[in-house]
Amino acid sequence: MTSQITNLYEAKKNQVFQVASVPNIGLLENLGLRNGTKIVVESRYALGGPVLLRVENAFAVAIGKDIATQIAVREVSGK
Repeated sequence: MTSQITNLYEAKKNQVFQVASVPNIGLLENLGLRNGTKIVVESRYALGGPVLLRVENAFAVAIGKDIATQIAVREVSGK
């Protein structure tokens, strides 16, 4: 069974996702967001605010909505 791909901004909170594609923005790679990286959405701020996510269970990063909608993720079964 194949997991459906969604964008990071629409990803469910407290679920584990694997990054499927990332826009070519150097800062994202420096933050560890690259294809295959596992992330957990911890919070999504109201009114189009940023998404707070945990990268590889190591550190938290806030990503603005405009960039978060360009990052494709796939839900991972189990943590």
